[in-house]
Amino acid sequence: MKTTLTPLVLIILLASCAPDKRELLQGSWKIDSVYSFYNGFGYTRTDTEEEPLQHYQPDGRLRMTREAEFRFFFYEMPASDSLVHRSLDKKLLSKYQVVKLDDEHMVLRKEMQPVFPGKGQVRYELRYFSRIK
Repeated sequence: MKTTLTPLVLIILLASCAPDKRELLQGSWKIDSVYSFYNGFGYTRTDTEEEPLQHYQPDGRLRMTREAEFRFFFYEMPASDSLVHRSLDKKLLSKYQVVKLDDEHMVLRKEMQPVFPGKGQVRYELRYFSRIK
């Protein structure tokens, strides 16, 4: 009995030591680049000066700033691999899949609507972030 419980206890302890994704998300992030994919064609945009800084706060608010301007939104993580942005009146703005999230980097994938009608189209955007210290 003791030998069967030991691996189970170790697994539970290791899982509890893993950092919470919501805690990892909190802080300030800047966009490094945006990769857009549409039906086999990809493009990476690195001119991200116009992109706002994103500040994820512990109370579930997201503050986006660009120079002296700022706006507040809400965010939530319904699962460890998904992130949702909402307006102040709780309307859905964007849904993202969390591809990577660690102490220094974050990668979010956003599914996009096809531009042209037809089936079998794939369009998405990958946003690459770095944490601001």
